[in-house]
Amino acid sequence: MKYLQYFSGISLALLLTACTTETPDYQGNWKNTLENPKLENILVISKNGDNYFITNTIKDKATGKTEKKNPVPASVGKNGFLEVNAGAAMVDFAIDEKTGNLVGSGSVYKKAK
Repeated sequence: MKYLQYFSGISLALLLTACTTETPDYQGNWKNTLENPKLENILVISKNGDNYFITNTIKDKATGKTEKKNPVPASVGKNGFLEVNAGAAMVDFAIDEKTGNLVGSGSVYKKAK
């Protein structure tokens, strides 16, 4: 009987920890790690209720001129990834737990300071 209670307790603990996993906070400025000698690319992710807006900003290093693209809505999916509707397909972004970098759309972004 004690073994049954022990395994039931472990199962309950695992179930509770699985339900309380936190969704990463994606908001902030994320600089593209791919170095371009002419341009600097930063994603600005801002919270909008339970969802997010992503604004792609591109700065010309020579002139200092910054171009901001229209904000694109994004939401966190069931898998915890930040999902962006990119027209024909969904693009997923995730934060790499080991590096803290934002990964998605074939690029890696580092949190800008």
